[in-house]
Amino acid sequence: MSTAGRQVAIVGGGPSGLSAAIELRRLGVEHVVVYEREQQAGGIPRHTDHLGFGVRDLHRLMAGPRYARTLVERARRSGVDLRLDAPVFSIDDLDADAVILATGVRERPRSARLVPGDRPAGIFTTGAIQQLAMRGHRVGTQAVIVGAEHVSFSAILTLAHVHCRSVAMVTPLPRHQTYGVLKLATATVRRVPVLTGVDIAEIRGRRRVEQVVLTDGRTIECDTVVFTGDWIPDHELARRTGLAMDPVIKGPAVDRSFRTSRDDVFAIGNLVHRVAAADACALDGRAVASAVARSIA
Repeated sequence: MSTAGRQVAIVGGGPSGLSAAIELRRLGVEHVVVYEREQQAGGIPRHTDHLGFGVRDLHRLMAGPRYARTLVERARRSGVDLRLDAPVFSIDDLDADAVILATGVRERPRSARLVPGDRPAGIFTTGAIQQLAMRGHRVGTQAVIVGAEHVSFSAILTLAHVHCRSVAMVTPLPRHQTYGVLKLATATVRRVPVLTGVDIAEIRGRRRVEQVVLTDGRTIECDTVVFTGDWIPDHELARRTGLAMDPVIKGPAVDRSFRTSRDDVFAIGNLVHRVAAADACALDGRAVASAVARSIA
């Protein structure tokens, strides 16, 4: 089975895309190109500076940024052509024998959650504050975090990095959805109250956020609101390509080999899962590589 002269294009340079690229090179695929729309590869873990990464795929417990750097370094050493700041708008523009979509997920912003109230400055998603933090920009002084998932507790650390104090975390669910050790290392240590069974009813403020009103009538003074989690697949490219979509996951429908309704297009990672951990998505990358190598041979 020969893959000489074949080329595979991977859209997305997060854990699943990088892992697929590394494994394809190991299997002998000659040309593997990863297109990453951001200026750095590594995906969400590079913003998530706490332990919990790498156990399933690398068999080591690592913090997010180190995990991301490790995958990027392995990809480069493997001979992967890693193209940064390179968004893909059409699969048909890629010169490849097969395409792997590894575009991941994004958080729902305030507009998608239909939260009423004023429209002042100071409203972000976790991804937005992570990007600002990487550039050293301030975001505010007192923040309310909406959500209590893994990424929500990570947001406490990101906010602290830019000198913004988290004054509360709110979730309509009866309890948080993270590991006890992560809650301890973030919310507990920094004395951030986690308010369960309650949600944001209204955001108030003229030019800047001034307070939030909770569904139980309480108000919290703050100048920043961070909406976290509530993930949706980053599926625009898949839809534009005309792939059959999974009505439950909202990403492209795939078979057990991660093949979509188009024979030369595969999809992996959180694009086709309900949100999975980064190292679990990395295992998708390894698994799809074998199917792609067989397909192009």
